[in-house]
Amino acid sequence: MTAATHSFRSDNNAGLCPEALAALAAAASGHAVGYGDDPWTAAGVAAIQGIFGDPAAAVFFVATGTAANTLAVAALTEPWQRVLCHSHAHWNDDESTAPERMTMCRTTPISPRGEPTRLAVADVEGALVGLRGDVHQPTPGALTLSNPTEFGTVYRPEAMKALAAVAHARGFSVHVDGARFANAVVCVAEERGCSAEAAARALTVEAGIDALSLGGTKNGLACGEAVVFFGAAGARAAARFPFLRKSSGHLLSKHRFVSAPFAATLTSGAWSVHARQANAMARLLAAGLGARGLAPAFPCEANGVFLKKLPAALEAGLRARGHGFYPFASPVGETARLMCSFDTTEAAVAGFLRDVDALLG
Repeated sequence: MTAATHSFRSDNNAGLCPEALAALAAAASGHAVGYGDDPWTAAGVAAIQGIFGDPAAAVFFVATGTAANTLAVAALTEPWQRVLCHSHAHWNDDESTAPERMTMCRTTPISPRGEPTRLAVADVEGALVGLRGDVHQPTPGALTLSNPTEFGTVYRPEAMKALAAVAHARGFSVHVDGARFANAVVCVAEERGCSAEAAARALTVEAGIDALSLGGTKNGLACGEAVVFFGAAGARAAARFPFLRKSSGHLLSKHRFVSAPFAATLTSGAWSVHARQANAMARLLAAGLGARGLAPAFPCEANGVFLKKLPAALEAGLRARGHGFYPFASPVGETARLMCSFDTTEAAVAGFLRDVDALLG
């Protein structure tokens, strides 16, 4: 029997990557001006602007993904507007009532008619049929997309550009929930044979999106997400964001302890190295499970593997051996979600698969 020492429950369960830990220790020495007026924050902002090739991009740091998403969209919208999202988006399924509380907008979830994990242009257009936009209905606000999706698939740059175009044509801004954006970036970079920076630009600035919640927590940081605004719509939102962040209690006094790990992982390139490791381990796990007759429900394109509901005996046996994973609602019914992280190793994957073999007999 294998003793499980690694959890596939969530990449949130992983510890700190070495670069983040070192950055925290370095920032802990001495005094620094609070609320973001410190050199670590300046370095983090410059690093993000460099990655996206946009020195005019506005960058703000917050502690949580919920704050990043809801405050970003609140800055892009007015309270009488509508937010569009995938019916299983984190925005709709897992942010509780924070979207409504922070934006005061109507959320309109969209169920895809084709490939179930990603929205297509036709899905967005279909959701807008019959909307007049007069005073009796919410007016156009924002389209928010998760990349990677909640089910480990990735929107490619062409899809992002097409979705941004149709949204803008109908008066909607475009926000990307990038809690695992680094995982989407390295997926595209490997497919295109380009740098992580080039892939990041293709998925954002070149696609025409207005705002990005750039995740750090799920890629080895203790906490922290960056909100990045692009272009004219982003500039307007960026002017509003500091007041929304402060009035909602999300301006950190010891700000450097969120921005310093960002600066360290971005300037060293560790952000893409760690995401590439997580993606590679997810592919290894997906292939191993598929070879045992447990084919993933969705393509494994980032760092998550989703299995259709496991046989009860197998699920109970894996949990008894110490393996953690989430039951996860999906467009195809309940799945078992297994997440890989920056510290997932081949040995951890092999140990899980050995226990699967033992339980399947």
